[in-house]
Amino acid sequence: MPRPLVADRRGRILTAARELVLAKGWADVTVADVAAHAGIGKGAVYLEFPDKATILAAVLNRTVRQLTAEVHQRVLDAPDLVDLAAVYRFGVDALLGDPLMRALYLGDEAVLGQHVRDTTDDRYLQRLGWLAEYVSGLQRAGVIDPEVPAETIVRVLSVFTLGLVHAPGVLGTTRAEDLSAAVRLFADVVGRGLATNRPADPEAARAAQLALLGRLDAQLDLLKEPS
Repeated sequence: MPRPLVADRRGRILTAARELVLAKGWADVTVADVAAHAGIGKGAVYLEFPDKATILAAVLNRTVRQLTAEVHQRVLDAPDLVDLAAVYRFGVDALLGDPLMRALYLGDEAVLGQHVRDTTDDRYLQRLGWLAEYVSGLQRAGVIDPEVPAETIVRVLSVFTLGLVHAPGVLGTTRAEDLSAAVRLFADVVGRGLATNRPADPEAARAAQLALLGRLDAQLDLLKEPS
């Protein structure tokens, strides 16, 4: 008799792989480990994914999609103008809340192993480019100072984010509430420093934000491995 189908087999595999990569680092995880942790046979894993690298790519894509959806919803739920400082807070809060994303942004090979070296496409550079376009959209909407180059703003935000995520390894253990307080303060400083006296167009700003999130969603669709 054929074996019964496993409910949400793909989801179980991805959940198991995520738990293992955080527990022991991806370099030390095998497909057999993933299968055992998911409670299914090794052959069932290969019915969903051709190899180990594809499993990790799917785990990362699923995580980014979940975080994007979280930020997207916060933008939609905001009753007032959502400026750059607010979106930055939303994004960094989501990043800090997910250990796998922290490892990805730090290039932490102890967690992600060969993936850090093997990802040679420009997916992350694309995202920085889209962020610069989003900043330009906020400048056109009158939300932030148009005299400051968008690329400079993006670089400042990126440098602070990487420093923030890496801080516990340099400064010692930091409480989550302390990191959140640092994010709020930095976002407030950036918001005040880039403020403009021009009348802002909230709808144009929101459209720029949703366009950025839509581009990320579209990229994740293209990166999705075949079933």
